[in-house]
Amino acid sequence: MSGSSRLGHNGTMSMLIDAHRSFLDDPARMDCFSRAVAETVRPGDVVADLGSGTGILGLMACRAGASRVYSVERTPMTSLARRIASANGFSGRVIALQGLSTRVDVPEPVDVVLSDMIGHIGFLAGGAESLIDARMRWLKPGGRLMPAAVETWIAPVEQPEYYRQVDFWSTPIDGFDMSCVRQSAANTGYPNELNPEGFLAPAVAAVRCDYHVDDAEVARGASRFVVTRAGTMHGVGAWFVAQLSPSVRMTNRPGAPDRIQRRNAFLPLEQPVAVIAGDEVTIALTIRPIDFVVSWSVTVRRDEVVLADFRQSTLRGMLIAREDLVSYRQGSRPVLNRWAAARASTLELCDGQRELGEIERLVYERHPALFTSALQAQVFVAEVVSRYANSAPRT
Repeated sequence: MSGSSRLGHNGTMSMLIDAHRSFLDDPARMDCFSRAVAETVRPGDVVADLGSGTGILGLMACRAGASRVYSVERTPMTSLARRIASANGFSGRVIALQGLSTRVDVPEPVDVVLSDMIGHIGFLAGGAESLIDARMRWLKPGGRLMPAAVETWIAPVEQPEYYRQVDFWSTPIDGFDMSCVRQSAANTGYPNELNPEGFLAPAVAAVRCDYHVDDAEVARGASRFVVTRAGTMHGVGAWFVAQLSPSVRMTNRPGAPDRIQRRNAFLPLEQPVAVIAGDEVTIALTIRPIDFVVSWSVTVRRDEVVLADFRQSTLRGMLIAREDLVSYRQGSRPVLNRWAAARASTLELCDGQRELGEIERLVYERHPALFTSALQAQVFVAEVVSRYANSAPRT
């Protein structure tokens, strides 16, 4: 069914908890944020923490003297964040708000916006959009952002062990031909820990975004590399350097002694290319942060001869069913399916007059073919209400 079951919801919550455990169980990351928050937040500041998770950045802000912290998180982690804030004596200063930050209004302008929506290469789907939106709608003139800027660093790399993830599809599986999948696999980014010994040229900062001035709709850059040794170029390695505060930078750069425990990205070539010292590699990188589409164009030259020329994008790696293409083509006449109709009913009933129990009963009665029990209708309504509705005050 469309609505998640209670078991599934609890399972998802457990995965969230463990994901946030891994974030906190990273001494290098925690040290960077602790120092950066102390340098960014001033006594009396009002702070917004985007994608706050456990609320750790908000707790650090309180420790630095923040008067209030608006802890904004779209997942049910907000319930744990409230308990954590209370356990540490900050329940009166931390206000947890559940929802997408772009759909949330804070009741007052803020002095600082904090976030760790940096991902593997400096951008995370929706992260840049959220930070820019908060800057425009919430931040006071002259306010501070953390991170203030991010850079995406790249290098041509020889990584045969990771390229096997692409070549896997070229070999029959139990006698069946799976090779049609290979093109999609070659247009996919792979989170991996890059080996600096596999670099074929020194890395450069290809893309930079200054969150105080940029709109981050599209981040792009082109870089030229001169190969330093013979080898096989399998793809492009990418990672981030984030300027958290004036004196604190955080990175997952391969081989860095202070790197945080976050994997890099491997962007494969459509075909490996044998190179020698002196070959020239040009890499153009384009990132659309709002939906995290990454495109990479790679040209390899030896003197005046072009050895390889690739144009690749995660857009080509996305799986789009033929049925979806037919549904979305111009001239089609979309009709709500039965799950969408049930969702529309739920939203219609959220009129500020009916109590939740009545809404659950009516949805169950209106859509008997969807729900085998009142409990299933209850879970479905809870999913819709938690995402799209606010509680009206009692009159």
